[in-house]
Amino acid sequence: MNCRVCKAGVSLWADRGDVALFRCARCHFISGEPREQLAARDRYQGYYYSASPPVPEARYQEWLTRAEVMVGRGHLLEVGAGSGGFVRVALARGWEVDATEVSESGLRALAETGARIFGGELPAAQYGDAQFDLVISLEVLEHLPTPREHLREMWRITRAGGALLLTTPNFGGLSRRCLGIRWRVIDPEHLCYFTPSTLARIVRQVGYGSVHVTSRSLDVLSWRRGKGPAGARAFDPDTSAMVRERIESHRALRVGRLVVNRILQLTDLGDSLLVWARR
Repeated sequence: MNCRVCKAGVSLWADRGDVALFRCARCHFISGEPREQLAARDRYQGYYYSASPPVPEARYQEWLTRAEVMVGRGHLLEVGAGSGGFVRVALARGWEVDATEVSESGLRALAETGARIFGGELPAAQYGDAQFDLVISLEVLEHLPTPREHLREMWRITRAGGALLLTTPNFGGLSRRCLGIRWRVIDPEHLCYFTPSTLARIVRQVGYGSVHVTSRSLDVLSWRRGKGPAGARAFDPDTSAMVRERIESHRALRVGRLVVNRILQLTDLGDSLLVWARR
């Protein structure tokens, strides 16, 4: 295969059996290649369920408050909106909301939100140029075979002065450095693995300016050895939500989380990357 970003030659970084990772000789990007190829609709057919874990509403409120300072309260698009946790919070704040999603289970949940929904990949929606004040993509970019083209499309539909907010796992984070191929984020469904520098470079290359990339969070639940390939531990959304709720309800734990996140931001060692950018 070739690099999923710059199309240059790659060399094998690691092979876990179910997925192999390749490092680009030119731009150093890490591309994933699963053993079994599945279309997006087949891969995510039952991805979301009616009994979804609680959404991180406080985090979403914080992000939307920042977005409103930047661009006002206007028209947003969430790309890959899942079961609609962020969509519901945005609608309640008074945003006009569009959303895309590929999974049937996610689309069924989104249909109940009242937002305008498109079932399919972003380019197929054919949104107009400069249509949105804010474009959001949360934990989606790592799933896409052509991330640069996807980001270019998001840039096209963002208005001048509008903003981009996206999150994706950090391949340079502490958990990956410690766990290597056992890191739970290394998965056949993930085709792209970003570091702060590779992500910032791509976002700038497609046309966004004022790009700000930070790292946050530590996925300590994945550090115990699991039953997956090479001992990888599967993500448990219910346990993760329970831990998050416990931290939010305890003042000392909240303060501790803020301190840890600040250290992770300063060192770029957080397990998740958060991007704010302006067009």
